[in-house]
Amino acid sequence: MSTAALQPKPKSKRILELDALRAISCLNLLLFHFTYVYANKYGFETPLGFAFPYGKYGVQLFFMLSGFVNAMTFVGKRSAKDFLFARAIRIFPSYWFVILLNVFLLSYLPLFHTPTTGEVVANLTTMPRLFGFENLEPVTWTLQIEMLFYATLVIMMVTGAFEKMLRNLMVMVGVCLVFCLAASGFKSVYPDSGANQFFWVVENVCYMRNMPLFAMGMLLNEIKNKRGTTWHNVIGIIVAGIVFQVIDLRDHNPAATMLLFGLLTACAWGKVPPLRFKPLLFISSISYTLYLFHNNIGSTCIHSLEIMGMAPLLAVVLVTVLTIGLGTATTIWFEQPITKFLRRWWKQRNEESITSPQSPAKASPHK
Repeated sequence: MSTAALQPKPKSKRILELDALRAISCLNLLLFHFTYVYANKYGFETPLGFAFPYGKYGVQLFFMLSGFVNAMTFVGKRSAKDFLFARAIRIFPSYWFVILLNVFLLSYLPLFHTPTTGEVVANLTTMPRLFGFENLEPVTWTLQIEMLFYATLVIMMVTGAFEKMLRNLMVMVGVCLVFCLAASGFKSVYPDSGANQFFWVVENVCYMRNMPLFAMGMLLNEIKNKRGTTWHNVIGIIVAGIVFQVIDLRDHNPAATMLLFGLLTACAWGKVPPLRFKPLLFISSISYTLYLFHNNIGSTCIHSLEIMGMAPLLAVVLVTVLTIGLGTATTIWFEQPITKFLRRWWKQRNEESITSPQSPAKASPHK
């Protein structure tokens, strides 16, 4: 046996607790939509017996987690071009597949309306609300915010704003506070003014109501990687948290915000071993497709099973299993092969550009 074979494998630097948080956030949304939202939007044939109305906290956790993870991935490690390509191949193939599937669902199945061409085209951008349309798959409103956050990261990288992370994030959080308070105040005094549309567009393009959550995650990453003065970053996190609560329109409980951020912090330092539970890590691996697929398809299946006479609780359980299976199949047989192919293509393309005779790297130093 070779000496190399006896060498222990290098320990992965991946923080499994963060993957588990992604799974928890996704399962939170699934339970929210299959109980509380379904009951209020469509109505069960007979009472389900319980509801889980806490979906907004799954979104809140996800945005803080996204701020931390993407800052960890981006700062000092990737070019803007590589970052955008990695995000694009992760997001668009499965997203476009789900949108096209929803065109069929909305056209031929109960509960929904037939989408127009304009709706479909706007939805393919991931940002239909900015074009005046609703999301064909309602849960994907968060994806619009994620995409705008990625754009913010690229702008910060290109402009060098990462060098003064705390200062620049505090400026952004301050702008969110002033603008949102001004917009809310103006709307209360002049509810019929056309200027409210301007405020709405700016507020949504800059995702101002949620930006402080991303800032909290990004500043936690600064502390984790010992960049800047720790207590300064702690104060920045507190300020961002307070601003979020002040401008929030969805009545998030401040105690819940603190608890969720505390959980994120503990997970970032790998201090929650129970979350390394393998089923949670598996759900994390399929969380994106599960997030995309569960709502419209799940609601249709619950409705169909109830019409067939199945008890609502059993219908919810069976559809939960079904959507997890669908998310798994889509991840393994659609998302992963496409992602691997595009990554190989991108890597080969970059290697060819480096070794090309026209590349500056090959130019003679005497020229």
